[in-house]
This record gives sequence, C-alpha cells and structure tokens, in this order.
Amino acid sequence: MQVIISPSFQKKVDKLDELIGDQIDEKMLSLGTYAVEISPVYSGAFAESWSIRPMGSVGGRSRKSRVQKVPDVQSKKEEAKGLIADDVAKYSEQILKDGGAVITNRSPHAREVDAKYATVARIKDRFR
Repeated sequence: MQVIISPSFQKKVDKLDELIGDQIDEKMLSLGTYAVEISPVYSGAFAESWSIRPMGSVGGRSRKSRVQKVPDVQSKKEEAKGLIADDVAKYSEQILKDGGAVITNRSPHAREVDAKYATVARIKDRFR
C-alpha cells in the first residue's frame, strides 16, 4: 500500500509548522520579557541573567554583580530583553523539536533575590 502526499498538502503542513513556531517564539519572548520587567535592578546582574534554553539543556547566563548601582535601570532592562530575544532566535528550532523550554536565572544571588521578590512564582502565575 502506498500513500502519496500532494505538494499542496505538504505546503499546508509547512505553513502550520511555521505558524506554530512563530506562536511559540512569541510566547517565549513574552515570558522572558516579563521576567526581566519584574526583576529588581541594582547592578543589572539579576535581570541580565535570565535565559531561555531548550528543555534538558544545562547552563544558562550568569552575570556577576557590580558593586555600584546602575544609573539607568531601564537601559539595563532593555539590554536584558535583547539577551532574551537572542536566546529565542538561537534556540527556537531546537525548542520546537525537543518539545519545550526552560527559563533560568543563574546569577550568583538569584535565590536571595527570588526569595525577596518572588519572581519565579510571579512568572508561573502569569503563564499558567
């Protein structure tokens, strides 16, 4: 027995894959942007340490704190959002293929900041 898939059907499947991929990218970008937005900024290290990676991958971004407070909090958050957008662009295909992603913050003081500001709980509540 043989089944032939017509080129027009394959084009439709490809278009669906593209649409699904775009929606996943938008969702990941939205999630990462929200994480950065709710992050407190002193030196910028915590906000810049958010990263999105494929499910099961190890590592992630880790920035060390600087001793001094940054004068422009919003510019640090914009830099951090750019890093998230880079992650989404870099890992999008692998995330779609592997079936999921994780968002992590590997700054040296992530646990202390999260304990005080409940960033992870707020992210989970927003994106359930």
